Amino acid sequence: MILGIAEDFSSEITLDTDLKDIPSSGMYLNSGVHPSITLENLLHFLPNLDIIPSAWVADTNYGVYNITRNRKDLVTHNSKIYQSILLGVGKNPISEPTYWLETNLESLRLKNFVQKVKDRVYSDLRLTKRLVNNQKLYEVGKNTVQLPNDYSAWVFEPKGSDYTSIRINQISFQKKSTTPVSLYVINQGVLIDTLIITPSNGIVEFKTLDYVFKGEGKWIFAIDSTTVETNNYSIDPLRYNGFVAYTANGTGLSPQNAEYSYNTTGNGLGFNITAFLDSTTYIDNTFSEFANYIRATFEYMVFQMFLHNPNNRNNVQQRIQMNNDILIAEVKNDKADTIVRRYNEERKETIKLMKRSFDVQLGFNKYEVTNTTF
Repeated sequence: MILGIAEDFSSEITLDTDLKDIPSSGMYLNSGVHPSITLENLLHFLPNLDIIPSAWVADTNYGVYNITRNRKDLVTHNSKIYQSILLGVGKNPISEPTYWLETNLESLRLKNFVQKVKDRVYSDLRLTKRLVNNQKLYEVGKNTVQLPNDYSAWVFEPKGSDYTSIRINQISFQKKSTTPVSLYVINQGVLIDTLIITPSNGIVEFKTLDYVFKGEGKWIFAIDSTTVETNNYSIDPLRYNGFVAYTANGTGLSPQNAEYSYNTTGNGLGFNITAFLDSTTYIDNTFSEFANYIRATFEYMVFQMFLHNPNNRNNVQQRIQMNNDILIAEVKNDKADTIVRRYNEERKETIKLMKRSFDVQLGFNKYEVTNTTF
């Protein structure tokens, strides 16, 4: 884990190895925080998990629990609880332990809360999915033109490819026909998918496609060269936020092995494109560097739980030796040396770090929605 839980000897509960391992950030969530945040106090305020995991079944496809957060990826076997940590079918928790982690309900309660802390951090830093651009790229063709070479295509390249995903919401194909046509999806010489699109007898009509792609390299959406309706409008590849787009013609025996030459003129295909920020890779690469802020968020959320006691787990005065006014001050007063002040300061510092380090093609907080034609 990025931040683990340090043993504080305040409870006899044994946590699983995932929580007790030395954290990758070198920091523990419950070290360097308010002394009231002990393992025993946490377990007295966190909600009970009123679940009994199902028994392990040999032919079941289990997902990774930390990703799915699905109780089906928790099992019991030989009177013990196991958490799935690798995708697999038929992997026995005893004989194939690399696929499973032995755990217990107390550890799962803590992990669920830590996951809520991470979700709060994602939200505070705006690392959840966010719109970068929505764009229609199309022309209303007036001339019947035979497309050259063997294939004709549109090419899309995400700017900051690890952090931007592109969704083709709709597609149009201006050809005087209603016969379905294959649309080949190619990335770095590999045929990823073959989709089917249907022209509307020469008119521009956008039809739902809902296809999402992301990753390094050019993404080519190619058709077999044919006659189309076009005006040969010129395309500016660099005008779009979050991605570049241009057209291409290919020569070869297959769309994935063809040699493509690139141009900027229309070919009858039109797209309704959404580019959105998908920070998964950025988070994986840099989250350890956010450790101070994660710990400050953990401390702040724990005191919110102490104050509001939303799970009605215990009387606050029995566990936390401070009156309600002091608790309120810790989570509301940003002027004194309080938990909320430390939380806000760490958030500001982390946002400054992101402004310097986040993908320079996308920037930070520089997103807009536009609709234009070429």
